[in-house]
Amino acid sequence: MSGVVEIYVKPMEQNDIDDVVRIYLSSFKGMRSEDLVKRWFECNMKAYPRMQYFVALYRGRVIGYILWVEKGGFREESVWELEQIAVDPEFRRLGVGRRLIEDSLGYLKIYLDERQPRSRLKLILVSSSSSNEAARRLYENVLGAREEAVIRDLYRGDEIVYIARYYTLEKLKQ
Repeated sequence: MSGVVEIYVKPMEQNDIDDVVRIYLSSFKGMRSEDLVKRWFECNMKAYPRMQYFVALYRGRVIGYILWVEKGGFREESVWELEQIAVDPEFRRLGVGRRLIEDSLGYLKIYLDERQPRSRLKLILVSSSSSNEAARRLYENVLGAREEAVIRDLYRGDEIVYIARYYTLEKLKQ
């Protein structure tokens, strides 16, 4: 597949969970129990609007997902963490991750405006394994995120914390 152009990003629904679990299990080495992973997603979905999932669809098939978590309360200047993003292995390196980030951010901005008209996205926090070069490039290129800190031996090694500040996000739109 040379490039995916028919991608549609939408808020995740209950009936998307099994596909998202499949993608999680093919992408991460953390939880390996399908039942536990499913319960984790179900619990997170109940935390809406603080936690917001979005899925990428290609011809009706879920091919990726992203989880955003609002930090520090419902503030006028909000801080969001891109907690998790994953793409079906068959659809990697085709721009799905970029679309998930960009399109879901559009949904978040609408949500913020509806919640509180003067709200704005102050910054985005994201972390990734120090060995995940593809994630680093994605966060730098799509969000303008920059390395802020390294947390030693967090999960299965060192985690790099990246921050994308509001002014950087606004510049990327121009």
